[in-house]
Amino acid sequence: MPANSIISRADYEDYLIYLYFGSNADLLTACINRAYLDFNRTLHGFRKSEGDIYESAKNSLLNSLEILRSTARNEISVDVFDNWHEKTCESLISVFSNNGYRLFVGQAQKWVNMTMKYIFTAGEQRIPGFDSVYSYCHVPFDNILLGKLEKYGFPSLNCAWSRLDKYDEYFERQKWVRQRFSLAPMDVEFLLWSGKEISPEYIR
Repeated sequence: MPANSIISRADYEDYLIYLYFGSNADLLTACINRAYLDFNRTLHGFRKSEGDIYESAKNSLLNSLEILRSTARNEISVDVFDNWHEKTCESLISVFSNNGYRLFVGQAQKWVNMTMKYIFTAGEQRIPGFDSVYSYCHVPFDNILLGKLEKYGFPSLNCAWSRLDKYDEYFERQKWVRQRFSLAPMDVEFLLWSGKEISPEYIR
């Protein structure tokens, strides 16, 4: 930066974070809020009670993330993360079910996985405690990513991603991503969503 400037590159990065996530001082909650907007258009017949149910579900996800952060300080593994992910999705689905609404596995995974993506977008300095789980994270399934994965032989879903209702079917597709590419799944998602190709050296 010029000698007469006191604004750093980090300040400009903070500005981009502010533009995307808003002025919420709690960036972890802001990531949850932003991820919700990535799938809530797929919810139907939900508007009347949305506020109360959303608050309960948001708090459930926030609590799960704090559990993950605490676990990651000690020993984290792919099995530990996968178990956490399934339980977190089940908890979100239960919040909706207990209030008379249906949340599909496809919708729950999008909320959880996009929240994780935004956590890593914000970075360890802004939201500490999650870096060690990056390699284990699942990719957020949506129409764009599924379309990009087709050329690599991805086994098609039997329904729209947002109506996927069996966690086993969802998880089998996540395992496929892990087995097909030697990169971290979130790297694969980032590259494909950015319009890039996966180099042959990273394809198994």
